[in-house]
Amino acid sequence: MAKKNDQEEVIVDVKEVYTKTEMFVDRNRKTLTIVIGVAAVILIGFYAYRLLVVKPKEDKATEEIWKAEQYFEIDSLDLALVGDGLYPGLEDIVSDYSGTKAADRANYELGIISRDRGNFEEAIAYFEQADLDDDVVSVLSITNIGDCYVELGNTEEAVKHFEKAISKSKGTDAESFTAPMVMFKAAIAYMDLDQKDKAAKYFEKIVENYPDAQVKPRAERYAAYLGHKL
Repeated sequence: MAKKNDQEEVIVDVKEVYTKTEMFVDRNRKTLTIVIGVAAVILIGFYAYRLLVVKPKEDKATEEIWKAEQYFEIDSLDLALVGDGLYPGLEDIVSDYSGTKAADRANYELGIISRDRGNFEEAIAYFEQADLDDDVVSVLSITNIGDCYVELGNTEEAVKHFEKAISKSKGTDAESFTAPMVMFKAAIAYMDLDQKDKAAKYFEKIVENYPDAQVKPRAERYAAYLGHKL
């Protein structure tokens, strides 16, 4: 009998809740209609903006950048930077098409050029603007920032970026390529900071987890060396 009463109470509660919901909708029908209408306008506006503004800008940027990237690939860096008079350079792409994937690639390539020319602070600024979604290049961009900080003598900041790059590489299809490479850089930086235990940890991880890594033989030698020193 008690069980039946419990069931009846549940049924009453459900009906009560349903009735209250209906009453709330009735009392606030106008407000709810406005809210739903505003949400629909925002959603339509978002998709219209993507279709009418973002996509054409993205397409135009892709069309414009190809020659500059071709110059970059063949090391005609001055033409890559400023263009050839017919096609814009990477600097123009960054300026005119900010927020596009092409501009992100241009920032990365400008970072490489600045780094190779020894303009490390400028390179860092470019790499930081390169919002890349490629598993390899996104990790390399962060790693390059670390490399630049090493060149600037700021090893502590370099290590932070190497650690960030290692974390970003985990679980990606490119992990077996990117992770050991960055771990090796981080380990060397930790050695410079006289934090040999952290360095040894990364050398050992490379040896144990990435047997096909190009840096594995060197990591083995360092791991053996530090094993005697710790």
